[in-house]
Amino acid sequence: MLRSIATLLLFIVFYFIFSGCSKENANVDCSSENLSFTLSIVDSDCGLASGAISVVPDPGADIVRYRLNEEPYTSSGNFSDLKPGLYLISVENEDGCSIAKEVLIRSGISFKESVRPIILKSCAISGCHDGVGNVDYRVFSNFNPADMKARTQSRNMPKEGTLTQEEIDAIACWVDDGALNN
Repeated sequence: MLRSIATLLLFIVFYFIFSGCSKENANVDCSSENLSFTLSIVDSDCGLASGAISVVPDPGADIVRYRLNEEPYTSSGNFSDLKPGLYLISVENEDGCSIAKEVLIRSGISFKESVRPIILKSCAISGCHDGVGNVDYRVFSNFNPADMKARTQSRNMPKEGTLTQEEIDAIACWVDDGALNN
């Protein structure tokens, strides 16, 4: 269900207007080249390779090759089976002019639906992060997401080690998505 929601609600379209490029052919002036494109992103699921990126050249764009990260250029702008993470999409024209854009594929983990219940059940309890002695984890702004990820993955927190691997993975995916208050 999260993937369906992510696919429908987080179908993100970036409109990228060409504002500069690199060039492999020193005899070509890339400043007047049209390399504008739209990116469509389908988020993945936590720990799975189910995300996708589609590059659609804008009308009049001279894009002929597409690349994901440092892989070789291909003739297709469709990339699938992607895990959550940061990707670099590059496009190139026949003259060797190119431009790149970073894209984040999120895991679809929601703080309110997935992470907050874990925290309330296992962390924001009496004697721990309930605001009496330690940091109050009932308040979102009190989180240190990177520390929370490190401590749960090493099983240092919660002290009783009561989190399941699925809960630890959900916290890690939420942090990797940017620790959003969503």
